[in-house]
Amino acid sequence: MQVYPMMHGKAPTIVMLILILLIFSVTYLYFSHLGTATGRENNNSTALLNREFSVGRLEIGNSSYNVYIANTLQLQDLGYMNASGIGNCDGLGRCAGILFVFGNDSMQCFWMKNTFIPLKQSWISDGVVNYTYSGTPLSQNSICNIGNMVLETAPSFPIEYGEVVNYTGHT
Repeated sequence: MQVYPMMHGKAPTIVMLILILLIFSVTYLYFSHLGTATGRENNNSTALLNREFSVGRLEIGNSSYNVYIANTLQLQDLGYMNASGIGNCDGLGRCAGILFVFGNDSMQCFWMKNTFIPLKQSWISDGVVNYTYSGTPLSQNSICNIGNMVLETAPSFPIEYGEVVNYTGHT
């Protein structure tokens, strides 16, 4: 058996270069994929860069909230995680969530792939919450229900099954 002597200075340098390359690759992959809420891959982040989200108003019980409105496929692909830092919704720089507005009641599926924060999703049909779900970060499980709107918020947002929601449109 032949034993190759370690070359002093070169082997540690090669190992360090491999580690640096590995760290760079993982970092690049992490930051190059924006999270999507709707399960469609986000290949165009123009809306995020151009700040195209409009702001709407939701009334739930006796409370009113400003929310981002995602009424196009492009905006829906971005989701709340990517929209929550871009606007000045309530004068304090944050909206309560993002409202996905669809044309009619139909099956709407969401996942948390590439979403690094926990979110609550609430399906709304004819102005009534018919399902809520607390999404697990990075989960690729699709969660589906019927609705013409889906509200995506922080997990602590006060909305529950059966509550009446009035969407009053853009502010």
